[in-house]
Amino acid sequence: MMNLQKIYRSLLIETVVREKLNKIVKDLLGKHVGGRPFFDALDDAIKDVVNEDIIIEIMGGMENQWIATSGGFGDRLYDMWESGKIKCRGMVVFNGKMCTNKIGVTCWYPEDFDLNNKSFVFVDDSLFSGGTVKKIDDFLISNHNSSIENVSVVYDGSPNRNPLVKSLFRYYQ
Repeated sequence: MMNLQKIYRSLLIETVVREKLNKIVKDLLGKHVGGRPFFDALDDAIKDVVNEDIIIEIMGGMENQWIATSGGFGDRLYDMWESGKIKCRGMVVFNGKMCTNKIGVTCWYPEDFDLNNKSFVFVDDSLFSGGTVKKIDDFLISNHNSSIENVSVVYDGSPNRNPLVKSLFRYYQ
């Protein structure tokens, strides 16, 4: 019976998220043609939609994974991990706004996190071009013999479907 309750809860969360995201996307498309301005506005808008239940949903089954994340969403994820609300093997948070500010990896925390010889899952609220993932992956490969193996996001806005990306909502069907 517990499994049915978990499945129902998961489907309910996904349905609620999908409805909220559909409304946000529709409203934003009335203001933006698309591209970077649209997805920057979308990033800002979905921060209100992404609550703890949704984060718990996208983090499901990652108890044995190393997690990489970035920016403000990463800060929130890290706080939930530290408080025991989500489980993973370990988590590192990289600086945010890598694509917006045209920078690469400049810092991460915890500063003493061992980045060497690990396969990470990158977790974020949204994916547009994959630029942030690529910058972190390039940094990990070049400097630490590590890499990002999978991506888990709430919202996938990439025009090309990537089998390594798991999302609750995909803009391009």
